[in-house]
Amino acid sequence: MTDDVDYPAIARSAARWVGIGTGVALAASTGLLAVGSPREATDTAFALGALVLGFGVTAWSGAIGLGNSIERYQAYRDGDSQWTQAGARRAFAVLTWVGLGWALGAVAASVAIVGV
Repeated sequence: MTDDVDYPAIARSAARWVGIGTGVALAASTGLLAVGSPREATDTAFALGALVLGFGVTAWSGAIGLGNSIERYQAYRDGDSQWTQAGARRAFAVLTWVGLGWALGAVAASVAIVGV
């Protein structure tokens, strides 16, 4: 079942989304400097990144656990929403990787701006 998995492509995609999350963290930390101290800015950026990461992990696991049931229910109700378990897993994996990059980027910004 996992013989056709392209792990290098998955790693490239994950690295790209972590990089995007890191960029968001740096932009958020810089933007938040206008309204607070450097520590408050980086702490808030980290909290937002952790929120996105937590939501992504929670929703991803829910898509895995409930995905087949939702697909069967849609087939039973003749629904045409185009929702699929695979699509939901991909979407929430993206949120998870962006949240991870955001949290890591906020930590890096904190070390750079505030210090250790």
